Amino acid sequence: MLGAVGLAPTASPVPTLDAGNILQRSESRWQGLTSYQVPVTISGSVRVAFVSVPFKMAGTQYYQAPDEQALHLDNPPSYARGLGNTLSTIGTPQTWLRDYSIAQPVSQPHGHHTAYVLTGTPKRESRVKTMTMWISATTYGIESIIFSYTNGASLTITFQRRHGVTQYHLPRSATVVAKFPSYSGNAQIVYGDYRLNQPIPATVFASH
Repeated sequence: MLGAVGLAPTASPVPTLDAGNILQRSESRWQGLTSYQVPVTISGSVRVAFVSVPFKMAGTQYYQAPDEQALHLDNPPSYARGLGNTLSTIGTPQTWLRDYSIAQPVSQPHGHHTAYVLTGTPKRESRVKTMTMWISATTYGIESIIFSYTNGASLTITFQRRHGVTQYHLPRSATVVAKFPSYSGNAQIVYGDYRLNQPIPATVFASH
């Protein structure tokens, strides 16, 4: 148990970094990145009522430093639009520090390494009840995020990255599991070729 006296030396140490330091280290991986835009393909299935419907949609994801983010989908089917809208509003490390009160992190095994687990609660009234994220204790890359909502819904996003794709180790794919009262779904996001540090019109973010 954490805090017990006389723990064996092999026990996992309690991390000394606080949430702010961990997220700042995560942000530093993007030092020099002012913007990106990347084509995305999202495929999966959405279950509405008792019917499961497959879908595939394309679009573009945008990021503008320090904290602007948007996902624009090209003619998404109506039954998958809610999933696309939700993915547009997950935020960034910069917005998480601003919008959430994050408790002292803990460390735990995650895959073949150790990750910091950060849990945040919204500072303002929100549909989100808690946000939990796993950040690599080695690279400080964000590996998984779970949003739990006040109505019992949940959204889980797990990122896959490959070193060397860009110097910023941006994601190459992600898996999404959504469970909402009106729909549930699973999706795979595949990111195409990133265009880095190119101007993005402000209108891209106007509706987000």
